[in-house]
Amino acid sequence: MKYLLYRSFGNLEKDVKKHELVAVEYGKDIDDVADALIKAAADDLAGMPEYERCETAAYAPEPIKDFRKVRRYQYEMTGIVYPPNADKNILIDFGIVETQE
Repeated sequence: MKYLLYRSFGNLEKDVKKHELVAVEYGKDIDDVADALIKAAADDLAGMPEYERCETAAYAPEPIKDFRKVRRYQYEMTGIVYPPNADKNILIDFGIVETQE
C-alpha cells in the first residue's frame, strides 16, 4: 500500500485542495508505516521557518473520525509544535490517503 501524508493549514477540513504533500511511504498496512509517518510529520514541522526553535512531535495515525466532513483522507494524525516560551502548544492536522501501489 502507498500512504500519502498531507499537512493542512491547521484544520483538516479547511482548504483541502491546498493541503501540502509532505511524505510518501510504502508498506503492507498503516501500522507498517506509522513510525515513518510520525517522523515525517515531526520533521516537516521542524523544517518550517516559523517553528525553527521549537520542539516537534506527532501522534500516531488513526482512522478518520466520523464527525469529519472531509472524505479525501482515510487516516488522520496531529502534529505538535512545542514553542519554548508559550502558554500552549500548536496543533496541526495531517491527513493520510491510502492507495494501492
